[in-house]
Amino acid sequence: MKTHILTITLLLAGLGLAHEAVTIGPNGGRVLYVDSSTTPNVEVIVNREGRAEISLLDKDRKPITLTAQTLNVTAGPRAEAKKLTAEKQGTKFITDKVPDGAPYTMVLQLKETPDAKSITLRLNYDLTPAESGKPMYLDDSVNAHSGDNIEVPATAAGIWAELNQHQGELIEGVAEKKYEAIDEVTRAYPKLAKGLPAQSGDKKDAAQPLVDMLVKHLAAVREASATRKLDEAKSGMEGIASTLAELKKLYPADVANAKLAE
Repeated sequence: MKTHILTITLLLAGLGLAHEAVTIGPNGGRVLYVDSSTTPNVEVIVNREGRAEISLLDKDRKPITLTAQTLNVTAGPRAEAKKLTAEKQGTKFITDKVPDGAPYTMVLQLKETPDAKSITLRLNYDLTPAESGKPMYLDDSVNAHSGDNIEVPATAAGIWAELNQHQGELIEGVAEKKYEAIDEVTRAYPKLAKGLPAQSGDKKDAAQPLVDMLVKHLAAVREASATRKLDEAKSGMEGIASTLAELKKLYPADVANAKLAE
């Protein structure tokens, strides 16, 4: 597999989209999304001893066996950043104690095989307590109203405004390989769509099979994203667009084309 250099920067303000998401992995650490079908996710958490524990995760976020992979980690305030030794222990890389002085950027350079190019990831390591009580780099309270937790509006127009917003975000996410954004959108989008028939009056029976088809296409795009094979998302994206167009025909134009207030 051809691996290319990828830079992921996690900003305190989130992803810059209408719906933010912070993904926490199976070990309680922050998940970084990687443009690699071999290593689609990397989880980072600093343990009580101050050492970074770094796990490579598959598409289902289960541990990947460590064999020929190597990892270089650089951490610390910019003027004092230093390279940390990262040793394999079971299914994790364990580093030396990370430097004091956070917040700062932690840089990870992963090589999946000795001959592969480095995959570079950056994590904003910030221990400042958030309102949730968690350190900022692990604060997933932004997920309270997004993804699986999105609130479904009580009107058809309100649902359509959300659907149109999410459709735009999905198109952008797929085009620009924004995997974390795709993850969030493909969790929220089906929940919103499933709420539409109940708000459709006498159009309920006509809307339901189209919603079911929309959810099916969304699942296909989600799987293509999870495996980091977005070229396989084309048919799903086309299916979403055509199904959405048919669904809109059941509603007045002002309802079907509703937008969220800016």
